[in-house]
Amino acid sequence: MAGLLLPLFVWFVAVYSNWELNQAELRGIAAVEFTGFITLFVMGLWHTIDDPFGGVVSIIFTAIPLLYGLLWLIAAITHWYGADMKPLGEVALLQIPIQLLLIVALFAVAAPISWGIIIDLLIYAPFTLAGFYLFTHGFWMPAAKTYTGWICLLATLATLHVMLIGSGIVAPFLPLI
Repeated sequence: MAGLLLPLFVWFVAVYSNWELNQAELRGIAAVEFTGFITLFVMGLWHTIDDPFGGVVSIIFTAIPLLYGLLWLIAAITHWYGADMKPLGEVALLQIPIQLLLIVALFAVAAPISWGIIIDLLIYAPFTLAGFYLFTHGFWMPAAKTYTGWICLLATLATLHVMLIGSGIVAPFLPLI
């Protein structure tokens, strides 16, 4: 997930900098977004092949990164070719209820994960709405811009948290479900 931190941070900076990007700069951002896709794709493969959480829980944890990997791939392709970003927003809007259902499924199968990870997953839903839907559909008013910038930063911190807790470097500080 370390490769995911860079695109999240680039989006945070881009939102607050009012970037007017030319084609070369858009391709640079597309390359950064592609690293997010690769990172999440590898994470999904690892959860499928290694089965670190056992059975159903690993499959659920495979689905969530692959959902976001698809978003980053679509973002990279549309930025690379300078295409309309609205289909990206539509896919993001579709993925929000799917992700919330997957979080409910984690509770249903009594996954042994910390509440901190659940909070991180819940941060990603408004990030998806703000970063991928609102901005691709032209909602650039100051409130939406501020919200999106902060939610991008929160998603960056949540990703860092998932990396540290998930890898075992830091013990979960919130109780398990």
